[in-house]
Amino acid sequence: MLGVALISGCEGMFEPSIAEICRQDSGFCDDLNPDGWCRAEKAEIIRHRYRHREDETEFDKYQLLMIFEDYKVCIGKAAQIQHIKYREKETGRMKGLLTAQREIKRLSRETRHSQEPHLVYYQWSRYGHEDALKLFLDYAEKDQLTTPDLQIALASIQVKTDLDKTKGSLYRALSLYSDDQVIDDEIFDTLVTIALDQERYHMAYVWSRVASHFSKRVNDEQLAMLANKHQLSADSLDDVADEITNAIEGRDFDAHQLGLDRL
Repeated sequence: MLGVALISGCEGMFEPSIAEICRQDSGFCDDLNPDGWCRAEKAEIIRHRYRHREDETEFDKYQLLMIFEDYKVCIGKAAQIQHIKYREKETGRMKGLLTAQREIKRLSRETRHSQEPHLVYYQWSRYGHEDALKLFLDYAEKDQLTTPDLQIALASIQVKTDLDKTKGSLYRALSLYSDDQVIDDEIFDTLVTIALDQERYHMAYVWSRVASHFSKRVNDEQLAMLANKHQLSADSLDDVADEITNAIEGRDFDAHQLGLDRL
């Protein structure tokens, strides 16, 4: 197992550079903008195409959809910039935008009836297909949404009708992160909002304090005002927040063991 992990971790070290890939097979690159705009997004597309040139799973298609969506946003902005002197730059960027639109349409059509959970949610969230929503919720009932992003996706559906279920899904998401995954700090913002909506101000304080560890968006003065307004014991709640933060950082978050259902 260790050997497999080492090989996997070193895979990128033996890949050719983007320039080398394009020289070897221009088909990976020619339909994208040729100038320096959207360099990171363009590189992601080229590397994905190169890595999956011989076989492509349904999840690979989902990843490519996400990459093309990012590229479309970037190149769409770049395509609006007019060049009086270099009209070919505008043409190249428009080519990239048309490629993104075409590929998103193609991949969406190919995966319309996919059973892969990420693609099922994609078909619901982007196109509103009710059969996809039903299948995604069936996966949830069968406990088959076993990654943080899928639990976050589930929470985005539940938040419209059931805040407690939403909270449970976000707790589950926090429990599923591995060491190499970056935690989506929007989870904490949503938990703060839920606590405020449910008038559980002590938990709004706790999750705000946790959020302050993972992002810089939390204002200490506002937290102090929240504590004063609702007569909260800031010191004891800070201890709770520290315990939660340590559990999340250690990738052993368990809402039940932390007693969050009793707070």
